[in-house]
Formats: sequence, structure tokens, C-alpha cells
Amino acid sequence: MADGGKQIRNRAYIDGFLTYLSKVQGYSEKTVISYAHDLKRLEDFLISHDLSVTEMVYEDAREFTSALYDENLSHASINRILSGNRTFFRHLLEDGVVTADPFKRVSSAKNTRKIPTVLAREEIEKILSIPVEDYTSLMELTMFNLFYSTGCRLSEIVGMKIGDIDFEKRRISVIGKGNKQRFVFLTKRAAACLEEYLPERARVLEQTRKPDDGTVLINAKGNQLPLSTVHSIFDKYRLRLGLTKKFTPHVFRHSFATHLLDNDSDIRVVQVLLGHESIGTTQIYTHVTGKRLEEVYRKSHPHGRKTE
Repeated sequence: MADGGKQIRNRAYIDGFLTYLSKVQGYSEKTVISYAHDLKRLEDFLISHDLSVTEMVYEDAREFTSALYDENLSHASINRILSGNRTFFRHLLEDGVVTADPFKRVSSAKNTRKIPTVLAREEIEKILSIPVEDYTSLMELTMFNLFYSTGCRLSEIVGMKIGDIDFEKRRISVIGKGNKQRFVFLTKRAAACLEEYLPERARVLEQTRKPDDGTVLINAKGNQLPLSTVHSIFDKYRLRLGLTKKFTPHVFRHSFATHLLDNDSDIRVVQVLLGHESIGTTQIYTHVTGKRLEEVYRKSHPHGRKTE
């Protein structure tokens, strides 16, 4: 449950900034309304992640920006929103409310949207075959399986609840963007991993004497995984496994979608599984699979291998 005190403070910071723009900077009413509209997105993000403005870090800003791309917004809209957030945090820096701007290292949208990085199946297999040596490595293996099995966003993975898992139907109910519910599904491998992990999770809670809020993934201290910790885990395994590609939670999501389309899944089914509002957002993956189709054609067509 979100902290009401944080919400009140966040609202106060935003209202104070808007007043500053109007009374001190002399911005027009139309401009202030535009800032208010864009900062409402930030406020909703903070509420959904139970964060205060003062707690927001780079990893949160990166996830917020990634969500803007998922909405299939124009690059001009994304850059306007990011610019507004940077101005807001610069104001908070000057007032001593925060010590750093989490959006400082977030890049602006380019004119052309990049084709997403996708892991090869061999790379996925390498990741899902990491050895289990202790509780932490078992938890990490379970997390990787959940990412690839469900295609969920990072916030959806760390917020998953045990009570939302239906082992009989091998599916999980998740609440995605816009507070919309959808079902995602477990492979046999992911379900088996969860069944091995959950008893160990219970032992951790017993040993640490932490209350059980039902969150699936917890660390060895019995706490829910912070977003920054998840990114650190990905960085650790990218180096450990010698992966040369970008390796992030969103790359797992890209790989999930692309591999489904490679296996002739209907793009509208993939849209629903990903929780995309617009089919246009999902269509970015058709560019990736298009490359694969060309490769298959060149290798398979009787004349494809010949030099014409």
C-alpha cells in the first residue's frame, strides 16, 4: 500500500514548483498547465512505486523513461516530459530538497527508434542454467525464469505476490500500467523453479523474523528487492557469463516478445501478454523478426543460397 505521507509531500513539491513557474518565472498559464500535465505522469509513477521525490534514483528515472517508450509516445513528447522533469529536479536541487537529479544521465529520445536488443536462445539457456549454490543464487535464477517466462516489466516482477500465482493453471495475475490486470504464464521450467524457491523463501523469513507481505522475490535479509539491486544482479551476470550484448530486465522482455513472434505467435496475443495498450508499440518487434525471416529465406529457398 502506498504511503499517504509520501503522496502528500510529492504533491506539495510539485505544487510549489508550479507556483514558482507562475509567480517567480512569470510563465503563462498555458505553459504552467503543460508542466502540470507532464509532472502528473511522474507523480503517478511515484505513487505506483511507493516512492517520494527524495527517494528517486537513476534506475527509477530510467524505468519511468522506458514506460514512456512503451506508450508509443512521439519522441517530441518524450523529450518534453523529460525536459520538464529535469527542470523540476533542478528546482528541488536549488532548494536543497534533493542532492542529485535522477534524470541527469537519462538520454533524450533520438529521431529514430532503435530496434531493441534481443538475446539469442543460446544466451537465454546460458542464463537459465546458472548454478544454484545458495539462497541468493536460487532467488536470482527464479527471477530470471520469471522474466523470460512472463515477459513482465521490472516493476511487475518485483511486485509479484504469491497469492496471485495459480500453479494448477501455471499463470500469474499481475497489475500493469494503468492499474490494468492481465494474466501471464509460467513455463514448466519456471513453475518448477518457483516450487523449489518458495520453501527456501519461507525459511529466510523464519530466520530473519520478517513479516510476510506475500512478495515473491525477497533477498537474504527478507526484504523486497529494490530496483537498483535488480539492475546490479543483471550487471553481475552479464560479466560472469561473458555476455557481449546489453543485458537488462527490458532486454528479457524484448527477447520474450521476439521469440514468441519467431514461433508464429499472433502479434495481438503478444500485445495482450505484454500489456501494451496499442498494437503499434508491439509492432517494433516485427522489425526484429523480419531480419530472422530474411535469414531463413536465404538459407532455405532453393535459389537463396546462390549468387545470382
